[in-house]
Amino acid sequence: MNYNDIIKRGLELGLEEIELYVKTKEGSVIKLFRGNLEESTSTNLTSMSIRGLHDGKMGYALTESFDEEAIEFALNKVLENAKMLTATEKEFIYDGSGDYKEIAPQLSNAEEFKTIEKVNLLKQLESNAYAKDPRIVNVGYCQYLETKSNTKIINSKGLNLDSTYSYITVILGAVAAENGQSTMGFYGDVQFDLNKFDLNKIVDKCTDEALAKLGAGSVTTGSYDIVLKESVMTDILSAFSSVFSGDAAMKNLTILKDKENTKVFGENITIVDDPFCETAVIKIPFDDEGVPCATRKVVENGVFTGLLHNQATADFFKTKSTGHGFKPGVSAAVKVSTTNFYLAPGENTLEQLFEKAGDGLYITDVAGLHAGLNPVSGDFNVQSSGFIIKDGKKASPVTLFVMSGNFFELLNNVIALGNDIDDNFIGTAAPSVLVKGLKISGK
Repeated sequence: MNYNDIIKRGLELGLEEIELYVKTKEGSVIKLFRGNLEESTSTNLTSMSIRGLHDGKMGYALTESFDEEAIEFALNKVLENAKMLTATEKEFIYDGSGDYKEIAPQLSNAEEFKTIEKVNLLKQLESNAYAKDPRIVNVGYCQYLETKSNTKIINSKGLNLDSTYSYITVILGAVAAENGQSTMGFYGDVQFDLNKFDLNKIVDKCTDEALAKLGAGSVTTGSYDIVLKESVMTDILSAFSSVFSGDAAMKNLTILKDKENTKVFGENITIVDDPFCETAVIKIPFDDEGVPCATRKVVENGVFTGLLHNQATADFFKTKSTGHGFKPGVSAAVKVSTTNFYLAPGENTLEQLFEKAGDGLYITDVAGLHAGLNPVSGDFNVQSSGFIIKDGKKASPVTLFVMSGNFFELLNNVIALGNDIDDNFIGTAAPSVLVKGLKISGK
């Protein structure tokens, strides 16, 4: 049965409206350890989530089999589930209105290379890492990954959408050891073209991080001007991204509710959600409800411009979906999620941020961020490590201290923004930032 046949059959069974959400995920993983192939696996899975309305109630079913018997069973399951529901929440199947931006598929060239070529790339990475410095004693992560995803949404209202992307990831993790202390460095790169990977850059970034942490000392408890590394600021922005969602506002879980067009952050803060961002790996033409995506400044010069919505939260707030309805899994319910979400960068190099800080701390790693934060209040407490900033320069490494702050206060106390935002990111990105007066609990 083709997709139109499935929709026709669902309507014949008594469904008033029906939608097919079809997800195909392909991938492969190659892992190397000390010159030997540790793992080489491939996956290819297509799943179809069917949902349909009956008497205003939405039923759901999932199938990974596409023969006629399995489809018939799934359609009857949708109808049965809908009849059993007593919920009164409004349900929506999108009508396909709005403008859809044409996006050429972003596809990797991984299929043009043999497995042995990919393994040899990892062998070269691992060999170069060990050769970099005698203090590099172990390369625990040397991995190659291929990711390919296709999403189709077809419904009885005439909607017929299709989007595909694929990319390649290489990850290196190395352990450095000296005087009984060991530290670890990681670096990962994403490309569409296998030939574009800069192996020297990957090795240098990974091993330099591990080596720089050796000999880490402690830091005195106090309040410091702090430079947050771009990866740390990215993690913080990602962890608090839910505060911008209509779902959180509907549940009274964000202080941004009812603060549209209000200044909430410093004037140097602009936060953008851009599904078509040129420097993002994945371009997103529509959300998982079929609503067209569009670029928007969620915060512009410190002013909060409005919540992100899916169809349900938009209906609750009597507005329109912003194209941010996404599923964390094929069979999961639609949530409000960002697309390519980033803090707009400034013009400062990392060295200039150190100079502006004078004396302070440079935070390069945080652990347990999601466990140590409160998305409602914005408070966070996270174990951290990094470097002393002395006389405007990065100095000695420090570790095992706790950084405490508040997300909303942090974005009101940004002194300067860096220009080092990731130029090839997935999901969320931010530059390094210099922040005034964060609390540190050390010795």
